[in-house]
Amino acid sequence: MAITKTAAGNYRVEVFYPQSVRKVLGVKTARYRKTFDSLKEARRKERQVNMVIDEAKSTKEAPVKRMNGDISFHDFYVQVFWPMYIAGSTGRTHVIPTKATIDNTASLFKKHLLPKFGDYSINELNEDKSIVINEMLLLSEKYANVRTLKSYVRQMFELAEVMDYIEYSRLEKPLRLINAPKKDRLKRKRQRAGESLTAGELLDWLAAAKADYERGKLILQDYLLFLLTLNMGDRKSESYALKWKYIDFDEGYLFLIRALDKYGEEKDTKGHKLSKMELPADILSMLREWKALQKEELADIGVEQDEEQLVFTYTNFRGGLNQPLHSDYLNYRINSIQHRHPELAHLHPHKLRHTFSTLAHEGGASIEKISEQLTHSDIKTTRIYVNSPDVIDLENHRMFVNRLNQEKKRSIK
Repeated sequence: MAITKTAAGNYRVEVFYPQSVRKVLGVKTARYRKTFDSLKEARRKERQVNMVIDEAKSTKEAPVKRMNGDISFHDFYVQVFWPMYIAGSTGRTHVIPTKATIDNTASLFKKHLLPKFGDYSINELNEDKSIVINEMLLLSEKYANVRTLKSYVRQMFELAEVMDYIEYSRLEKPLRLINAPKKDRLKRKRQRAGESLTAGELLDWLAAAKADYERGKLILQDYLLFLLTLNMGDRKSESYALKWKYIDFDEGYLFLIRALDKYGEEKDTKGHKLSKMELPADILSMLREWKALQKEELADIGVEQDEEQLVFTYTNFRGGLNQPLHSDYLNYRINSIQHRHPELAHLHPHKLRHTFSTLAHEGGASIEKISEQLTHSDIKTTRIYVNSPDVIDLENHRMFVNRLNQEKKRSIK
């Protein structure tokens, strides 16, 4: 049988190509091999491959459907891939992408993949793997997140296989050879420069922000947004999505449930996490003060504050009032503080998370607790945020000596 179940629970299809049809089909391997998630998919593919082999044997020509592969990468992207992508039918998760994700993907194809591969046919790229490898290597030197580009190329050719534009994708293994050198260089650069503020640098920032607030250079909302995002260690998109119903003033808790995308639309938090965080007393007090002030400001424009009201809003450049924050709103406020205090260390919103986690660890918090605070799904991710070494005291050594002493006592007896 050409189908076997793997230890991982999926199904491997393996069909032998007779010597007589390999040249006709343009294949260089002795067997067709591919793994599928379901037995139904595996059986369907096995039938397809056997039908192609039978047709090639009888006609001594490649099946007509193979000619579909002469379509250009650009046209396949426009006509086949893109409609299926926005419907959530490509890739391995089959999740309908958000508007922000769709726009980002379109931009990646326009800037990187279509200029490189657009004029080649699907067949050319699939049969001459060196074209794809060489171009992707060049991209990896210029674009840090080349992993995403690799994923889209893989999805394109997997779809071409499923839709019978090509017999099978030959690019799965070659794409694994492409690393991310620029990403590694940037990571080393950040590590050298420091991905978090020191305790002293943060104290300077807190003093500067407080001084600006007291002088009227920062409004209460902006000062509170800065302090809350720092003290909670959350993502700015999660601060932006806070509504009054997510804040329990009686018990002193904040619930992180939603986030805002760059269009101001609600989405799940990263990792689809729901978190209940206890609020520091000073932040809770400022939230009470801001809620009362916001209620007055909203009343002035004829809006009644309710539990669905966003905690943080702004007036956009079109004059729209009480709008969800622009994705770079906190960035601009931080930049304004730094402009007034050029002596401060460089800071951006995401660096606040690194600073919170690093200083918490230096203050004695465990990696596990910090991971819970940052709502990470994997503690390995948290270790990237904690930019301080683990401090190893003598406790383990004392346990080691204790065990030796126990054995000594036994031997004496």
